[in-house]
Amino acid sequence: MYINETQEFEPSTPIHSVEHQSRDAASLNNSKNLTHKITTYLRWIGSALIILSAISFMLQGYDEILPAYRYWVGLGLTLLLCGGGLICAYLFHETKGARILFGLGAAFLPVQVTQVSAMIYGYWHGQQALQPEYSWLQFMDVSPTIIALDLAITGLLLFLVSYASFSILARKHLKTLLIASATGNIILMLPIRDGALIPFIIAGLFIYLRQIEHHLHNDRSMRLKEGLAARALISLPLLIITGRSLLHPTSWILALVVSSMIVVHCIFDIKRYTNSANIIYLNQWLGTFAAISAWFTVLSQFETVYSNQFGLFLPVAVILFALSSQVEYHASLYRTISAWLILLLTFGAMIDQQNMAPVITIAAGILLSLAGIKKHEKTPLIIGNLCVTSGFMYYGQFLTSLYTKAPWASTIALGLMVILLASYIENKEIKILAKSRYYFDQIKSWD
Repeated sequence: MYINETQEFEPSTPIHSVEHQSRDAASLNNSKNLTHKITTYLRWIGSALIILSAISFMLQGYDEILPAYRYWVGLGLTLLLCGGGLICAYLFHETKGARILFGLGAAFLPVQVTQVSAMIYGYWHGQQALQPEYSWLQFMDVSPTIIALDLAITGLLLFLVSYASFSILARKHLKTLLIASATGNIILMLPIRDGALIPFIIAGLFIYLRQIEHHLHNDRSMRLKEGLAARALISLPLLIITGRSLLHPTSWILALVVSSMIVVHCIFDIKRYTNSANIIYLNQWLGTFAAISAWFTVLSQFETVYSNQFGLFLPVAVILFALSSQVEYHASLYRTISAWLILLLTFGAMIDQQNMAPVITIAAGILLSLAGIKKHEKTPLIIGNLCVTSGFMYYGQFLTSLYTKAPWASTIALGLMVILLASYIENKEIKILAKSRYYFDQIKSWD
């Protein structure tokens, strides 16, 4: 009896059946990818429509709606979004839509808070309250009962919606996010619009939130979409306070604080959020402009103190020199511009016989020389040495005056120094020549 080898090794599943299964699997994957793209686009479109509609209502609304009713409309929008989130979570058993809707609901909460704050502020200060020019932002003539009711509802909603939103987005850091959100919204609710006090409140809240942000950014899970959304939500009260303050009469302190915030974000923090060269480059110039603008903002208030060019532009050189160690692009250009500004300004100040000009020239020259050595750049080093030399030469006039009064003492001191210098050179000749040669060879290879 012979065994048919072809039958013995014949596979149990036909080849054409395997091919059909592979095609079906590939078709199913393509269908899932297409569905995922469509639903992603739909979610983006829906979110954009909701946000734009809410902004349109807050900016325009209806003239016949009273301020108290405007609050209730906003409250209805918030509850509607949270209701949609519950439907997605418990009816559709879908978490992406729930996260988006609860996140939008939490983003609307600071709007509710600032409306209650405007009501309290308008009632507290009466007709003396600072009101923006736009009528749709004024919340006057609201009864105390309505204010108390709105305050209670806002507080309850703030806790419930924030708890639900942050639980869905970043449960690991729920406590930290809740505290940061509550802190920002409580500060947002304060009935303060004073241009001299609010800048310090904004600065304090910015420092606090920046520390929280650094802590959250160190967790890799908080760099995902959900974590980024949660981090953005706790920053909304700060943005609203800042924007609201710009609608009222501003002060130079507020301008200085806002400029400083832009500098910190654009120069120091932006590098932690993106690797895009274009974004970092644009933010660098924006931060540089903000830093210089901050100085001129201060200058506008104390122009009588800084009435000369030395006092006007020397801080600009210092700002550029300080930023050169933080920027990603054109750091050498920053130091070069700073060095030339320092040279021109200090020379002009010494020619004008201004007080402290030689001391500042020598100090600036030392810093520029050290920077040139550290960064291996010729321009700061040469200009720094020139500043130091010119600063000491300025004091040479006092030696001349001393010589005219007591020439014998000056010549004795000069003779002693010359003899000591000759002895030192003769004793260290080889070492001095070697170091000088090495020094100049190094400088030739620098930029």
